[in-house]
Parts: sequence; structure tokens; C-alpha cells
Amino acid sequence: MNAIETSRLSKSFSHGTVRAVRDVSLAVPAGSVFGIVGKNGAGKSTLLKLISGLMRQEAGTVSVLGRRLRPCESDSRLGVLVEAPAVYGRLDAFENLMNRALVLGLADPKRACREVLELVGLDARAAGDGRRRLLWPRGSYVDDLSTGQRQRLGVALALIGHPEVLLLDEPLTGIDPTGVADLRALLVRLNRERGITIVVSSHVLADLERMCTHYGIMRDGALVRTLTAEGLADACATYLTLRVDAPERAVAVLAEELPGLTVRVLPDGALRVTAPGGGEPDRAVLAQVLLAAGIAVTELAASTPDVEAELVRLIDDAATEKGR
Repeated sequence: MNAIETSRLSKSFSHGTVRAVRDVSLAVPAGSVFGIVGKNGAGKSTLLKLISGLMRQEAGTVSVLGRRLRPCESDSRLGVLVEAPAVYGRLDAFENLMNRALVLGLADPKRACREVLELVGLDARAAGDGRRRLLWPRGSYVDDLSTGQRQRLGVALALIGHPEVLLLDEPLTGIDPTGVADLRALLVRLNRERGITIVVSSHVLADLERMCTHYGIMRDGALVRTLTAEGLADACATYLTLRVDAPERAVAVLAEELPGLTVRVLPDGALRVTAPGGGEPDRAVLAQVLLAAGIAVTELAASTPDVEAELVRLIDDAATEKGR
């Protein structure tokens, strides 16, 4: 079952001259952590607003856990944080959470608020004198909180009511490194222990790498590719880069003598060689086969791309293909 499905979802601005989301058909598996990846202006935030009912689509449909939603309709099983927390600045954090809990009609709203404050690290902490105190003075307005504290509060608001699906747009923005690690660990724990499906966008690709089971790559409002974490790991396999004096003939020789290898000619004429299963090809055998065929090897180096670099490459490749 898919937690979220969209079909040909579209949205334009400026009287139709700017297509922010273009015919996006997306399937988010239940129980996954799905990362939305793309450059600024790719349409990530707009897509999450359409799914959450915060914005009306011009075309297409949205379904949440098998239920098709009307335009601008939300679902009580969704927890949402898009762009910035929707808070009342002249209330404190607990009062903001209570407001949300009462709207949802929770049976024990105070307890629910305390639980989510503890989950996101905004609960009481032991002070030097042994007493437990809030991280900010009681009665402080949300307007007085730091950016990181406001982001934590936004995640807490999304968690009120035990949602089955979380939609989080840049949830780690403005949080210090220790807080990022804590909040990231929380999201992974919520996914694994409670089975909450999480859809998250982030400009910090390294954060997504540590959380996501699936990825969707957006470019100019379109969903250009989806892949699993395993598929991305395969794309990040170790490979050899070779420079030879006869690239095309080298490809033919390697295909005949070492048929298990995958050989690509890169735009600059170099060869990228990958062994079956993603391991590093045997350099000595490779060089011996080419030299025996009279092909001079001028450069041979191993490369191990990381996930962030591969995601950047995929985004750039999507841009190249679009321009053709």
C-alpha cells in the first residue's frame, strides 16, 4: 500500500506563466522515509503544500492512505511542517501545542503536549541545582525563541495527534549540529518503531542520506526520477577511471575479453569501468588485457563517489536531459 499517491498533479503561478509543479505522479510506499531532492525552485515546497491541502491544485489528484482528497482538503492522519511553523507568536510553545491538541479533540491534550515536547527536545532539563526547568523561561513568547527552537516546535506541532504520515519541508534548517543529529535520529526512530511514513525535503543532502529509504528527484516542477536507497548505493559503487589512446577500441576489447564489466565512455573521453556487484575491477587484469591489445593506458584511478555527490550528479543529469 502507498501512503501517498498523486496523479498528474499540477500548479501554476503568475497567471499560468510559472509552472511550479508539472504533472507529478508520485507513489510513496507506506513505512518509508521518502526524500524529495532538488535545487531551489524545483517545486518541492509547492508539492508538499498540494499534498497537505494547504494549496489548491489546478489539475491532478492526491490520495492519502488510500483515501482520495478533494482540492484543499487535509487528512487528520497527516502531520505537516511546510516552510515554517504556523504558530502564534504571542503565545508560548506549550500554549501553541495545546491549541493544536484541542482543535484535534485529543482525549488528554496536556499529556500529548508534554510527550511531543520531550520527543523534540524542548522538554524540561535538569539545571545545575538539580531542579528541572524548561529550555526557556515559562511564559516566554514563541517570538522570542531561536530559529532552531521554532523548528523543533514545528516538528512537535506536526507530531501532535499521532499522525501516520509526516510531511516535513526543510525540518532541520537553523538547528545546531547536535540538534540536527538528535532530530534526525528521532525521525528515524519514529519511522522504525512507530511505522510513521515520512516525506522530507532538504537542501542538505547528507541529512537525507542518513534517513531516507527512497528518493524522488525534482527539476523545474517535474518529478524526473525516483529510486530506492539501495539503487542509489548501487549507483555509488566503486569504479575505475581510465584514460587510453583508443577509447572506442578499448570498449570493444573489454566487452570481448572481460564481458562482466560495465564500461562507459565519459564526455571527456575517459572510461568508467565498474565490476559486477559494484566492486572495484581488478586493475592488473584490466591493464594487462588492454596492453595485450596494443592499447596504451595513460591514467588509471579508483573513484568512490559518496551519496551526496551522486544525488547532485543525478539532479544535474536531469537538467542536461531536459535541455536536449
